[in-house]
Amino acid sequence: MGTLHRYVTDHARQSPDVQALVSANHAFTYKELDQRTNQLASFLLEAGVRKGDFVGILCKNDHPFPTILLATLKIGAVAIPLNWRLTAFELDGILQIAKPKVLFYDLDFADAIAIARENGGAARWVSAGSGLAMTDEFARIFQEQPDVLPDTEVGEDDLAVILFTSGTTGTPKGCMISHGCYDTYLREGRVRTEQPKRFLAVHPLFHMSSTSMIFFNVYSGNTIVLLADGDPVSILKTIAEQKIEAMFAFPSVYAYILEELKRDQWDISSLQFVSTGGTKASAALIKRYLELGIPMTQGYGSTEAAFVSGWHPIMGLDSIDSVGRPFKNVQVRIAHPSTGEEMPAGEVGEVLIKSPYLFKGYLHNPEATAKVLIDGWYHMGDAGRLDPEGFLYISGRYKEMILVGGDNVYPIEVEDVIDHIPDVMEVAVVGVAHEKLGEVPRAYVVKKEGSPLTEADIVSVCRERLAEYKIPEVVFVPSLPVNGLGKVMKHLLKG
Repeated sequence: MGTLHRYVTDHARQSPDVQALVSANHAFTYKELDQRTNQLASFLLEAGVRKGDFVGILCKNDHPFPTILLATLKIGAVAIPLNWRLTAFELDGILQIAKPKVLFYDLDFADAIAIARENGGAARWVSAGSGLAMTDEFARIFQEQPDVLPDTEVGEDDLAVILFTSGTTGTPKGCMISHGCYDTYLREGRVRTEQPKRFLAVHPLFHMSSTSMIFFNVYSGNTIVLLADGDPVSILKTIAEQKIEAMFAFPSVYAYILEELKRDQWDISSLQFVSTGGTKASAALIKRYLELGIPMTQGYGSTEAAFVSGWHPIMGLDSIDSVGRPFKNVQVRIAHPSTGEEMPAGEVGEVLIKSPYLFKGYLHNPEATAKVLIDGWYHMGDAGRLDPEGFLYISGRYKEMILVGGDNVYPIEVEDVIDHIPDVMEVAVVGVAHEKLGEVPRAYVVKKEGSPLTEADIVSVCRERLAEYKIPEVVFVPSLPVNGLGKVMKHLLKG
C-alpha cells in the first residue's frame, strides 16, 4: 500500500502540461496544480494545521474543492468534505463532532454555517468561492504563500478523509478512511490510462463516489472537468464543448439526460463510457445507453465499505441485474441475518464484507462502529445473494423489506419491473400498513411529462411479472423526496 499525498507531484513531473482541473472560469495544468496545492498547504501550516488535524471543505463542484482536498493531504492532515445541502442545524451537529482546525466554505453557504460559527464549530473560517469566482481571501493565498513544502511523512494507515454518511434515516456518522484504503484499490484494482481522459465531475464532490473519482483521476493523470450545475442541458453542453470521455452520476441523472436527448440534438460522440452507483441502475436504463453505444458501468459499496464490486457490460447481459463481481481482495459472505450462518449460493441473506478498503470506524463513536464491524467483517445491512458464477445480487435494505402476510417482498424487485415501463422516470416502493396483511407494497411513481400512463397500466404490468402478494398500490407524484445526495428518503414516503 501507499499514500495519496504525492499523486499531484508525481504527475507534475511526468506530465506537467496536461490539464488537471478545468472549471467554468479556470484551467490548471498538473504543474500549476502542484504549485497551488503547495501554496495552500503552506497556508495551512501557517494557520497551525499539522499532521492528523482536520480541515473542513464546504464548497461546490469548482476548482477550490479538489485543490483544498489535495493540499490537505500533502501535509498529512485529514480532509472533511461537507454536504452543502444540509441545514445549518445539521451542519452544526457535524462540526461539533469534527471540530476542524480550518473550514473552507463558499459564500453561497454562509447562512448554512451561521449556527456553527456561533457555536465555535471550527477554529478558523476561510471563504473560498463566490459564485463562479474565487474570493479575494482565497486568491491571496496563491499570491502570498511559497510553493515549496517541507517533506511530510504520511503512512498508509494514516487518515486521509472523514466522510459523513448521507443520513437517509438518522444522524450522519463520520467514516474514517485511510490513505491505504484508496491507494490499494487504485494500485491493485485499477489500471492507469495510456492517454489522459477527460472526466466530468458533476456528482457532488462531498460524496464517497466523487471523492474516489478525484483520487482515481489524479492517480491516472486525467483531466477533471468540474460542473456545479447538474441539470441535463448543462451536462450535455459540457460533454459537447469539453469533449468529455467519462462521467459519474446517479441513475436518475442518466434517465433525465435521455429525456433531453429526445428533445434536442447534442454531440456526445466523445463519451466513451459512463459510471453509476449509490443505487442500482435498472436493466432498462443500461440497455438504453448501450443502444447509444455508451457502456454503463456500475459499482456497489458504501461509505464504510468503499469499493465492493463492479459490473461492466463486457461481463454479459445475463448478469445485468447484478452489481457485478467483488473487486480484488474483497471477500463477500452471505449470512443469515439472525444466526450469522453462511447461506448457500443463490440464497438471500445479509451481505458481509471483509477487505483492505474498509473504513477504520466512526469518528468518536466506537459503539456504532462495534455494531457494524464484527470480527473484521462489515455488515452492510443489505439483503443479497451470490450466484454460482460469483455475481452479487442486491435485493435491498433489510430494514426496507416488506412483510406481506408472512411473505417477504424486497422493494427493488418491484421497482425493477416498474422501471421497465417506458413512461416511468423514477419509482420508489415502500411498505404501508394494512389491517389484515400487516403491510402491502405501495409504488410512488414519477411519470414522464405528458404521459397518459395510468395506475391501472402499472398494476397490469406488475401482474404479468410478479406474484399476487407483490402487486403494489400505485400513487403518482411529481417528484420523490431525496436527501442531499439524491438518494430517495423512503421513510418520508411511509409517513
